[in-house]
Amino acid sequence: MKMLLELQAIQSIGNTQQSVESLANDPSIFTELLEEMMSSSTSSLTNSENLLGYYASSDNTTANSIDNNYLASFTYNSRENYLPNSYYNDLIQNEENVFSNYINKDYSNTAGYTNVLAGANAYSGIIEEASQKYGVPGKLIAAVMKQESNYNEHAVSSAGATGLMQLMPGTARYLGVNDAKDPVQNIMGGTKYLSQMLNKFDQNIELALAAYNAGPGNVSKYGGIPPFNETQNYVNKIMKYYNA
Repeated sequence: MKMLLELQAIQSIGNTQQSVESLANDPSIFTELLEEMMSSSTSSLTNSENLLGYYASSDNTTANSIDNNYLASFTYNSRENYLPNSYYNDLIQNEENVFSNYINKDYSNTAGYTNVLAGANAYSGIIEEASQKYGVPGKLIAAVMKQESNYNEHAVSSAGATGLMQLMPGTARYLGVNDAKDPVQNIMGGTKYLSQMLNKFDQNIELALAAYNAGPGNVSKYGGIPPFNETQNYVNKIMKYYNA
C-alpha cells in the first residue's frame, strides 16, 4: 500500500502542475496525500521546503541509492506523511464507533423489552421488582412469560397451570401464591421458583428452564435437559427470546 501511494504521488506530480489550492478541490486520497506532503515540514526541513521537493532534489534519491530518511518518513506510524489526516481521522472515528458498540452491548440482556418480548412492557414494573428481589435477569422472566402464556394473565392450561408464568396448583401453594391469576403474585412466585432452579443447577439457565418445565427431578435423572421434545423445544424457544 505504501509503495502504491508513493507511485501514485510521483505520477500525479509528473503528469500535472496542480497547485496546493487546486489539489484541495480534488477529494481523492492521493491528492490529499500530495497536498499534505507538499505543505509538510520536518525537523530537517525549513518552512519553505516541502517533503517532495526536498527528496526530489536530494542526491540520495537516485535509482542507485536509497535515502534511509526518505524511507523513514513513510513509516507505518507516520500520520502526516503516510496517510492524509482526514482519512486517518475518519478511520480512527470509525474504529472508536465499532469499539463502542462492543462496550455498550448489553450482554446481560437487561435492556427494554422489544420485538418478540414487547408484551412484557405492561408488566415491566413487576418484572423489575421480581428481578431485584430474586436475582433473576428481567429479560429471562419476560422470556418465560412469553413462552408460558404469551402474556395472558388469565391463561389456564388443560393440566391446570395458571397465569402469566403458568404455575401448577401445587407449585403455587408451595410458593405462597394465593391467586395465580393475579399478575403480581404470579410473576413474583414464578420468578422465585426460577431463582431456586438457577441456584440448584449452578446458574445454568438452560438447565433451570428445563427444570421449570419438566421438574428438577428429571433434569437430575438425565444429567441435563431431559430427552422430551416438549422440554427441549421449550428451552430452545425461551433461549431465543432471551438472546434476541
